[in-house]
Amino acid sequence: MNDVRTALLPSPAPDVCVAVLIRHGATDASAAHPQILQGSATDSPLSAVGQRQVEQTAQFLTSRRIDALFCSPMLRARQTARPIAESHNLEPRIVPAIIEADLGRWELRSWDQIAHDEPEEYQQFIARPDIHSYGGGESIAAVRDRALPAIERVMSGCLGQSIALVTHRIVIRACVAHLLGVPLAESRRVSPSTCGVSLLRYSEGKLELVGFNSVFHLGQ
Repeated sequence: MNDVRTALLPSPAPDVCVAVLIRHGATDASAAHPQILQGSATDSPLSAVGQRQVEQTAQFLTSRRIDALFCSPMLRARQTARPIAESHNLEPRIVPAIIEADLGRWELRSWDQIAHDEPEEYQQFIARPDIHSYGGGESIAAVRDRALPAIERVMSGCLGQSIALVTHRIVIRACVAHLLGVPLAESRRVSPSTCGVSLLRYSEGKLELVGFNSVFHLGQ
């Protein structure tokens, strides 16, 4: 798999779309210890750390070609997308299908709390997140089944272009696991960092992962 720095194409071929796939910047919940689960029911803003990450990401992408930018409708994704879009004189386009997962009753709870309060449901989910949902919300498979086709549709409509997609941890996890051939039951091994940058390539109806979760631009 290529380094994102060298894999970004200045001018894709007419039948190719290249997409920079970005997880939104940090929020108070994502940086909490233990981490607090934050899904589609919590429209929280970026934290001060997240805002710095976004500035670093936008600066890194300033010299890279971006012809269009698409993002989740959630505030943390839109706040991440805005500086990148502005540096390329673009307006972010909302893609509802790449919103974060519905976490059901586990929204804003830590894994420690869930394991203590719902041990059976917790163990079922950890063992098979592909068939068991987050607290009565979505499963990893459900997230993949709505998000991956949406990404493919966006990219198929942007052939010959380099684009950016700003979305969320579970969305990226589900899609990247699928593209890598990692069973969704083991998808928690795929852990994108806040403002981590991955790279997708679409051509002739095929979507592939070119680079995953580069964070060098964040000084990590």
